[in-house]
Amino acid sequence: MTSTQLKVSEAAALAGVSDDTVRRWAETGRLGLVKGDSGPSLVDGAQLARLLQELSAESPLAPTSKTSTRNRLVGIVTRVKSDGVMAQVDLQAGPFRIVSLISSEAVEELGIEVGTVAAATVKATSVSISLP
Repeated sequence: MTSTQLKVSEAAALAGVSDDTVRRWAETGRLGLVKGDSGPSLVDGAQLARLLQELSAESPLAPTSKTSTRNRLVGIVTRVKSDGVMAQVDLQAGPFRIVSLISSEAVEELGIEVGTVAAATVKATSVSISLP
């Protein structure tokens, strides 16, 4: 089975960076580009996946403590709505909006408010994968 070939713009969108960043990665040897049949340069999907894993491990947002939860998304709190016992906390992690329902007491103890940098950890027994 061959890996997916992506346009530079598609690779950039998946990585959450600009097209120029993808081209710089290619210029510095971190990522290979190949000429496509129709002309534009293409990125190998498997190679991009490996690079993104490396970059994730190098990130200052990478987990600093050991945990069994692998799905950790760092972002900024965009909304806190509390109704007494429970609170809804909205977190924007890159292009992803994460919504969590936690106790109002936890929100208060952690000092969570709009503008707080926080991490959402997701642990689920059922995760669906689909093709876009």
